[in-house]
Amino acid sequence: MAETMLLPPVLASDPRFRALGQLTGRISQQDLSPLLVYLVDQVNTELLPVLAEQFHVMGDEGWLLAGDERQQRALIKRAIELHRYKGTLWAVQEVFRVLGIDAELLEWWQQQPEGVPYTFSLKLWANDNWQDKNPLLSAELYHRLKCMVDEAKPVRCSYALHVGARFDQGVYLASAGQVRAIRRTDGHCLPVPAKPIFQPAQLASAGRARAVLRLSMEG
Repeated sequence: MAETMLLPPVLASDPRFRALGQLTGRISQQDLSPLLVYLVDQVNTELLPVLAEQFHVMGDEGWLLAGDERQQRALIKRAIELHRYKGTLWAVQEVFRVLGIDAELLEWWQQQPEGVPYTFSLKLWANDNWQDKNPLLSAELYHRLKCMVDEAKPVRCSYALHVGARFDQGVYLASAGQVRAIRRTDGHCLPVPAKPIFQPAQLASAGRARAVLRLSMEG
């Protein structure tokens, strides 16, 4: 009845409008925040791929290089500006910044010695997008980075790409070992003194006498 009292008397007398008033009251009590899908920081995680498809950042346009949900949301929020400046070297640097990949870009006139016109050199340090289940550097990662550059760079430009990983923290090493030593010592053997034995000795003997007689046979 509370909803029908909001209607003017002329409409409240009509049962159709009373039903409409009740329906309107129920709708106003619903949580409509899930419908606000363009509030990228608040939208449910399962809707992020749908938004990425809508804003054309799926696949090699950045989605495959997004290492976590934070980077995925950042990529969607920057999608319009990235497409606005697509085909510029700024877009190359910006998309990698969003994805947590440090990019060092030198145009041909910045190189020493000066390079070929309409070329650039690009070094990418893939650190923040590393996932525990994948190697830090791999042929697949290199291929994805190259495809991302091809999507964003000016069409007329060619480039040299170098991919690496950089660590700013200290490196700790641990090792375990077993040490054995051999010691050689000269030794002198000393005879053990014999202990004298005091005991009477008893001797016994037996003999047999034999005699040899020599006779002269001379006549």
